[in-house]
Amino acid sequence: MSVGRPCEFDPQHALDVAMRVFWQRGYDGTSLGDLLTAMDLSKSSLYQAFGGKAELFQRCLEHYRDTFSGRMRAALDQAPSGLAYIESILSGVAEGTAEPMGRAACLLINTASEFGQRDPQIAQVVGRSLERFEDLFYAAICRAQAEKAIPKEADARSLSFFLATSLGGLKGMARAGASPEKIRTVVQVIMNSLR
Repeated sequence: MSVGRPCEFDPQHALDVAMRVFWQRGYDGTSLGDLLTAMDLSKSSLYQAFGGKAELFQRCLEHYRDTFSGRMRAALDQAPSGLAYIESILSGVAEGTAEPMGRAACLLINTASEFGQRDPQIAQVVGRSLERFEDLFYAAICRAQAEKAIPKEADARSLSFFLATSLGGLKGMARAGASPEKIRTVVQVIMNSLR
C-alpha cells in the first residue's frame, strides 16, 4: 500500500517563493495557479505540504516575520549603538529601493491594508508580528537611553510604536515611488525627533 510520494522539493525554499508572490500581489491578487507556477509544485504537493491557499498565506506571514525580525535582531546585536541601529533600519528602506523587492513595502502592512479585520486569525498574526518589530525598536530605544543618546524621560514604549509606524510609512512611500533622497530626508526628521 502506498503512503504517498516523499517530498522532492525544499519546503523552506517553496515557502520563501510563495511569500514573495503574496508580497508582490497580495492575497486576493494571487491565484492558486500563480503559486503552483512560482513554487513549481503540483496542486497535490502544495496541499500535502502546506494545506490550502489560506494556510499557506498564514505560514508565509509567519515566515516573513521570523525572517525579518531575525535579521533585525542580529543587526541590533552587532550595531555600534542603539541610535545607529535605529537609523540603519530606517535608512535601509531608501537603500532597498534599488532591489527587486525593495518597493514591495511590508508584507504585514500590506496584509493589514488588504484584510483589515475581516479575518480575525490573519489580523491576530499581523498584530502579533508587528508587536515583535515594535519590541526590537523598544530594545534599541532602551539601549540608546542607557547610552544617553535619547532622553531617559522619553517614553520608550511610545517611541517604539512611533518607530514601527514610521518604518511602515517609509516602506509605503517606497512602494508609491518616493525617491531614496526623499526617504532619507524623512529618516533624518524621524531621527531628530528622538534626540
